[in-house]
Amino acid sequence: MNDRSSWESRKLRYWSECSGRSRRGGLRSSHPAPRASPEQARLESFVLKQLGTLPDLCAHPFGISSLSSSSTSLTLHLDAYLGLRQYSFPEYCLSRLLPADPGNGDDPHGIPGVRVSGIGAGGRQLRLDMVGVPGQGAALVLVLPEGLTEGWEDIERRHRQWCEASGVRPLWTAAWRLDPVESLYRGAYCSFEGSRAGQGAVGSALLRRIALFHTVTAFYRVQCWDDGGSWKIDARTAHPRARWHDQLLRRLCHPRWGLPARVTHRFCHCAEPDTSYQWDHTCAFYFGCDTTSHDDPLYLRVHASPEGHDYDRQIATLKQVGAPASWMARAFPQQALEHHAHHRHAERLL
Repeated sequence: MNDRSSWESRKLRYWSECSGRSRRGGLRSSHPAPRASPEQARLESFVLKQLGTLPDLCAHPFGISSLSSSSTSLTLHLDAYLGLRQYSFPEYCLSRLLPADPGNGDDPHGIPGVRVSGIGAGGRQLRLDMVGVPGQGAALVLVLPEGLTEGWEDIERRHRQWCEASGVRPLWTAAWRLDPVESLYRGAYCSFEGSRAGQGAVGSALLRRIALFHTVTAFYRVQCWDDGGSWKIDARTAHPRARWHDQLLRRLCHPRWGLPARVTHRFCHCAEPDTSYQWDHTCAFYFGCDTTSHDDPLYLRVHASPEGHDYDRQIATLKQVGAPASWMARAFPQQALEHHAHHRHAERLL
């Protein structure tokens, strides 16, 4: 294999790992994860903020099974369910992303300025666009999983009816301009958001690589939130040492295709053979970034089993929401999977 074909193969592998899509599809752009335009990055950072702290487990991080991106749009392929009771994850997405006015003087729910601009592909694709910023396009496409029998028309209608019955005014169906409530919100926070433009670019770049947390790691849960200028990532592993994080760091900080960030401080001893080990062991990584003046624009914590040694609930939930069996075998120790199988078998015999 010559140098060019080897380089192309590495680029295709990176694209596959960070998008969660098969390599057979091939690259759709010259860059595995093209950088978003400023307005698109702003939209995507809001999406990461809204979906980053799910209340329960999904089959993939933030319920995103795979994605594809361009400079002015992002397409997210969604999981079907959230949590052991199989609550509709697409409906949860609408509750977190679509703007609505609570009517009590509080800030609007969802992402101000987002509008439903169309439903296509037989009801499987919902397109959202941002308004209020002339000349700068920003779009998000949400794709339903194949297994769902209902389309976006039904899901959006049910969510709208719930809002109206709860005294919450839907804004995503308003005219193609900002509602006064949204304008007031943007006016109050425009200077604050402007100072965080670099942080929005980091959030967008991270969202475009969110599949890495499922494809090259063994984390069974990932959460992310905006901590006032710094993205905090909290990952949990069921293995007795916080393994796999170095593979993730290499992908995130790839000099050509990764985030515009580097690890500046590392607090990790799990690779040292003589280190005493305890459950609740945590590895911490602080990142530096050239696109923002903040000292720590990104912070990753990897917890080794902070939720205890019994993973029966987590395994049951992930199986219920359709997590891939091959990934489950990597994310959990074989002993934990066998214990869960024996426990469920014993319950069926009772």
